[in-house]
Amino acid sequence: MEQEGIVRKGCWVRVLAAVTAAQRSGVKSAVGISGGADSVLLAEALWRSGAKPILFHFNHRWRGRVGDGDAKWVVAWARKRGLRVVLGRAKSAGRTGEGEARAARWSFFQQAAKRCGVKELWLAHQADDQAETVLMQLLRGAGPDGLAGMAVRSRQGKVVVVRAMMGFTREEVRQAAGEMGLSWREDKTNEDEKGWRSRVRHKVLPYLSQMYGREVRGALCRAAEIMAGEKEYWEKELGKISIHPDVREWRNKAVAWQRRAIRSWLGKRGYLGANLAEVEGVRRLLVGGKTAGWQVRGGGQVRRSGNRLSWCSGKGSDC
Repeated sequence: MEQEGIVRKGCWVRVLAAVTAAQRSGVKSAVGISGGADSVLLAEALWRSGAKPILFHFNHRWRGRVGDGDAKWVVAWARKRGLRVVLGRAKSAGRTGEGEARAARWSFFQQAAKRCGVKELWLAHQADDQAETVLMQLLRGAGPDGLAGMAVRSRQGKVVVVRAMMGFTREEVRQAAGEMGLSWREDKTNEDEKGWRSRVRHKVLPYLSQMYGREVRGALCRAAEIMAGEKEYWEKELGKISIHPDVREWRNKAVAWQRRAIRSWLGKRGYLGANLAEVEGVRRLLVGGKTAGWQVRGGGQVRRSGNRLSWCSGKGSDC
């Protein structure tokens, strides 16, 4: 991320270089595109670099005809560049919570990627999004993994998510789009304060910067980078974890090791985002004894039978 408050000339050239450097040859890719400046710039950079990404557009149906207009605009924008568009819509109209909206959008991305054979999904998150995410995670009481924020490259199920513009601020992204003469759609729901992220963006972060006497976004991004390094170290330290871990091998480990191992094991079983109470509940199973279990959100359960842990998703015959 560039020094706070400074927007250098030639932003487009640097964005194009970052996007080009992040590409993998021969990999079928898609871009999540809303029609906003960030995602339009990302799609443009990929197209200018010679790629032919599929565009995934999801209509949350929050804004009626305006949202429908966004979808039409994306289709017309893509047609001029010879790019394919896959459209998705929420099941019902009306505003939902941010978490519900994110889950619906991600479900569409996963289904579209599977249907189209896409291996990489490119998203237009940038440094401001990272700062907001880290602060929100901190206020939720997240652990080190949550404070690592969003990685430039990560795996979500069978899809690799690429965020090549994480080193640029929102101002730099807008400048790059302006340098290329790009047009885009403005989503006014990003400006209202009904959503938690919008309040963090427009009130909390500016207030913290004012009280602290300097811009705090860069500091939050640097903290995320440090935590990402910690996360990478722990993944190597833990090594390969058995599908059915032996509690005798875990119970004498340090508490930090146990927590990391449990969170990693649950994640690999498909249960992401375990909170502290759930992790501590599973840690209680490490003491051994008779068959025991610990319930988690969504009907899932961790069971200990003898000295082995098992995961039950609550959605099939594994229960």
